[in-house]
Amino acid sequence: MYYNPIYANIGHILFYNYISKGKHSMLKSFPRKAFTLIELLVVIAIIGVLVGLLLPAVQQAREAARRMSCANNLKQQGLAMHTYMDAQRYFPAAAWTVDSAGSSPTGNRSGTEHSWRSFVLSNLEQGNTGYDFNKNWWENTQAITLNASVFICPTAVPPAGGYANVDGPSRDDDSAAPSLNPNNLGYTDYEVFTGVKDKIFPAPDPYATKGEHTKGCLVKDAVTRDGHIRDGFSNTLMIVECASRPDVYKASNGRSPTGDTNQCIGWADSLGPFKLHGVDANGDKCKSCAGNVPFNVINDGEAYSMHPGVMNTVYADGSTRTVNDNVDLRVFAGAITRAGGEVGTID
Repeated sequence: MYYNPIYANIGHILFYNYISKGKHSMLKSFPRKAFTLIELLVVIAIIGVLVGLLLPAVQQAREAARRMSCANNLKQQGLAMHTYMDAQRYFPAAAWTVDSAGSSPTGNRSGTEHSWRSFVLSNLEQGNTGYDFNKNWWENTQAITLNASVFICPTAVPPAGGYANVDGPSRDDDSAAPSLNPNNLGYTDYEVFTGVKDKIFPAPDPYATKGEHTKGCLVKDAVTRDGHIRDGFSNTLMIVECASRPDVYKASNGRSPTGDTNQCIGWADSLGPFKLHGVDANGDKCKSCAGNVPFNVINDGEAYSMHPGVMNTVYADGSTRTVNDNVDLRVFAGAITRAGGEVGTID
């Protein structure tokens, strides 16, 4: 059959016109449609609402995990304390200070200054730090730079740095430490109460007269034996949070650093332990005031947590407990003392 190209071209043209006018289903089966601007805005708005609903829940879950990690740190420290006690038959002193120098007290035969943490460091799986108890803590120049995770709360704000040099006597009469650079020291977010100060309550003040009933689980310049904790191990606080040192945080400054340097400048610092003072809601010391609060208003010489509304603690029996910061001050003070006759619970 003879092929005529003219007829072929005419056929192609007719076929093109036929399908281009939408009379063939081939083109209808492949529609091409894009999102409109309104549809895109609606999708973006829905995503924004979902993020707004889910973000607080995610943040709460993360904080819960950090708080659990913090409690685990305290648990390890409590176990380390009991391992030490099993070996020595007493808890270490809260600190050996200049007051004990030369007196060769039990547990500090060299008469040097140390923190309680130095005595339990070997029980916290930190390896051989080379810490030498024949030297003062600041003379252990390499060991005291260690930043051990067990001493650091995941929620706490790390040190800002840029601190000026400080020396022991300018911070407290209980230390003979020379000029030191806080920027080079390993820090800690945990501390021990050594007791309850007088005049934190209006009269009659049960702690007005010093004695065994005002002492904490650990005290300075003396070890603690079983018989000292007459209120019971499960009723006596041992370790609490004191977060984000050596910066000073204060409620009146909106839980932001004040720019001052804390009394405690590192985990090895013998000036870390403190007594419960009377402080108001702004973080200012207030003697014999009715409005004094237990913790979470200042971290300089007081318990302080970065967890919203609560603080993790460990008791003398090694148990960890979370305490609300609205706990009654008298109940909190009773938990701190080891022989005050108070056996209430704060958890």
